[in-house]
Amino acid sequence: MTARPIAIRCMGRSYRARAQGDTVVFHDVTDITRPVVLGEAHRTGNGTWDIVTARGRNLPPATELLPVLVALRHAYWP
Repeated sequence: MTARPIAIRCMGRSYRARAQGDTVVFHDVTDITRPVVLGEAHRTGNGTWDIVTARGRNLPPATELLPVLVALRHAYWP
């Protein structure tokens, strides 16, 4: 993951991920006129990702970024 935004298509929606150090921030950009911040993932020392929603809710950690995106989307649209 680089600091340059990466486009992701998953579950019929469009997302953008951008790395900032050990943190990856995820946005839902399906509606380009109203992008939605979903949350972020922080890399831990043991190789997992701590997940925090845009509303500050902590979610269970994940080992890869795709499950992070799925968890953030589910937290935003249950």
